Amino acid sequence: MYAYEWDSSTGGYVLTPMPLAFSKEPRPVYYKELDILGFDKYWDYDKNDSFPYMWAEANNYIYRGRVVAKIKGGSLYTAPEIILVEDPEPEGYPLRFVDIPEMVNKNRAIMEQLTQDTIKKIYNIYTEHKNKVDVFYVAFSGGKDSVVVLDLVQKALPHNEFKVLFGDTDMEFPTTLKLVEKVSQECALYNIEFYSAKAPKSAEETWDAFGPPARKVRWCCTVHKTAPVINKLNELFDKKYVRTMMITGVRGDESSSRSEYDELSKGKKIAGQYSFHPILEWSSAEIYLYMYENNLEFNEAYKYGFNRVGCIMCPNSSEKHEYMKRMFFEDEVMKFTQKIIDNSAKDLSGDNAKKFMDIGGWKTRLSGRELKFSEDERFTFEEHKDRLVFKVIKLNDKWKEWYKTVGRIQEIDSEEFILEYNGTERRCKISYEDQYDVISVENFSKTKNAIEFVYYFKSVLAKSQYCIQCGTCEAECPYRNIEMKNGKISISDSCIKCHECLKILYGCLYYNSIRGSKIMKKLTGINKYLSVGVDANWIEEYAKDNSFEPGNRKTDVMFGFLSDAELVKKKQITSIGKVVFRYELDDVLPWAIMLCNLAYSSQFGWFIKNIPFFDTVTLESVELRLKQEDVTDKAVGEFWNGFKAILGTTKPLNEIGFGIPEIEEKVTKTGDVKKKMLSFYRLPWENPDERVILYSLYKFAEECGNRKQFDLTELMDDSIERGGVSPTLIFGLDRDTMEKVLNGLTFNYPDLIEARFTHGLDNITLKSDMSAAEIFNELF
Repeated sequence: MYAYEWDSSTGGYVLTPMPLAFSKEPRPVYYKELDILGFDKYWDYDKNDSFPYMWAEANNYIYRGRVVAKIKGGSLYTAPEIILVEDPEPEGYPLRFVDIPEMVNKNRAIMEQLTQDTIKKIYNIYTEHKNKVDVFYVAFSGGKDSVVVLDLVQKALPHNEFKVLFGDTDMEFPTTLKLVEKVSQECALYNIEFYSAKAPKSAEETWDAFGPPARKVRWCCTVHKTAPVINKLNELFDKKYVRTMMITGVRGDESSSRSEYDELSKGKKIAGQYSFHPILEWSSAEIYLYMYENNLEFNEAYKYGFNRVGCIMCPNSSEKHEYMKRMFFEDEVMKFTQKIIDNSAKDLSGDNAKKFMDIGGWKTRLSGRELKFSEDERFTFEEHKDRLVFKVIKLNDKWKEWYKTVGRIQEIDSEEFILEYNGTERRCKISYEDQYDVISVENFSKTKNAIEFVYYFKSVLAKSQYCIQCGTCEAECPYRNIEMKNGKISISDSCIKCHECLKILYGCLYYNSIRGSKIMKKLTGINKYLSVGVDANWIEEYAKDNSFEPGNRKTDVMFGFLSDAELVKKKQITSIGKVVFRYELDDVLPWAIMLCNLAYSSQFGWFIKNIPFFDTVTLESVELRLKQEDVTDKAVGEFWNGFKAILGTTKPLNEIGFGIPEIEEKVTKTGDVKKKMLSFYRLPWENPDERVILYSLYKFAEECGNRKQFDLTELMDDSIERGGVSPTLIFGLDRDTMEKVLNGLTFNYPDLIEARFTHGLDNITLKSDMSAAEIFNELF
């Protein structure tokens, strides 16, 4: 909320009345962190953790207002590298503690005002909503932010008017569990009800069943956090529809996604639940001041050097933190490391396992293909002109119960049914073919109703064929119409067909995690641009007179690129090319247009779908991912070097979400300059041109069977297998950005698109029958 300045006299900082534009999230540094990183080899200090010695902002270590050291890199088995900047104290004198009491005293006035404003805010939300909800509860995580929120809430509200609920993931830091025990005892002294929620299966059991979680297969948060919490609330309040107000310690400065949160929202994460974030605008500078001033319980993990506490093994954890977790909590870390190794289909014998873990290979998993126990699909889908065919191995009768969440089901006999969805009835027959049960359903072409029916029916089959009763579906139902007991599923006749339970990834988190046949289609064309890549200067020269030819191999690569970008066809400039070449190629717009088309080429398409945003990408991580798809070493090298040339010479691509490269240049003995790309980093397109997004949406629709209606939730779900590539995936756009763009498009191009985001609706309609190419000509 407030900016801060370093204070050399106390070794701390002083808040200023100026609003904070950007927080670097300062955190205190204690001796245990200095020890584990190896600073004791260079600096002298007492082994006493009463007070911190300095502060850290990201990887910078700040002593009395000066950056004295930095750290770089690190991994599970490799310590981060220390880079000394200057001596903290002259002549090697011992480090001095931060004068925490005086730092608190200097900030007392501004913190008192901030505290009172926040307490008043909490009380006002309580009075406004106490007749609208059944329970107010603090979502307690054991982290610093939830500790502060709990203290603020107990100051603002009567102690019998709220509860505290800790979601125990069974993967917590040991220090978190110790803190939770202390806080629960304190709550008991103040007559505050404290509860813990835990999944019915242990984390070790679910890691064996689902396979280890990954960045794009994060079943763990739902199975071990969200679902247990919801089910606990349902248990505590034995009523059909529990209305809750969850009070959290979410802060906008923690991450880019959290910075987009509203302070108060309803149903964003859990249907029917209000979410209130009273310290959303606080920075960590204010959090630590509040903790020190009020002598609040301190999770010891912060003294070890962690800026956040969560799960002991998390696919979103940074490499530095992985090293520190192993050093401080080796038994817990190695337990899950062994699960990763045991469940991987890779050859992790010898040093392979250590290398795999060091480069974070387990975090990149996209499906069950990389798991040792991956199997062929239990059901497949074929679409014919007059019928939809679902082939199922050992069809489970549960599908009929699950279909009640889609629409009405009328059983004519054991092999014939009428399936109703949203007013449309389809005749359905079951037959037997070889080892399959075959479900044949009438097909009504590409109407919105038909497309939604297929999506939901696939979810029904996933649930019936794969369910291991993880509790997610029960939790997803806002009206408690789903009950699972002793392996049986029951859907209440009161089900209102809200479809929340069907919108889970691929219908079932377990299925989503393990799906994928071992028989993979070989990835081809990944090295289409060879090692030479594409130099932006070649394209610029070609744009001037349409005749530039840098040499045989380079010319072939360049024309391959121009063809994929749809700027040329058979070496003739297309209508799109004529528009693009009107712009200066150091502008963002022409490259954004090209990227909409390049997304459908083999090389760029794979890149867009597999290279994450906000992640440092190295050759090793790309190699690991490509080798999972049977790509040769030579092709991997050509892929990497090809993009080195593209990213290194095309700055506009860096701005629209494609990648910011770290390139090392070396001059050889002959005077040549050799370039090596060490890594690159993707950031979203900050200010997308709405015309580009509209063109991309029409491209997307064409590749999805010319479908012109869909919702934003579906558009943003990049786990769905489909021909179209969403602009949200191409440019890294979050939901709020897309809503703003779509609302602008609806206003500026009402004949081409209509998007609605009111009263719970989430609909996008492309209104023109023109092709994407024709839309492009209209826009540009």
